[in-house]
Amino acid sequence: MMMKVLLCVLALLPLAAHAGKITISNPEVQELKGGKRLCVYENSIYLFTVVQKGKCATVKTFDTDANEK
Repeated sequence: MMMKVLLCVLALLPLAAHAGKITISNPEVQELKGGKRLCVYENSIYLFTVVQKGKCATVKTFDTDANEK
């Protein structure tokens, strides 16, 4: 029984690696007109931009299907 559970877990690991989500921290922030901010989150693979009022989130999770560098 334990062997079947282990095999199922091992079979699902590749799916978890391609979950489609990434978390990026420490955005670059630019002030825009009207009190809005441009929040740029990037790493070596992905680039995401968010325009919003108020502060940019220090850490944000994105759908990796939405954008690639």
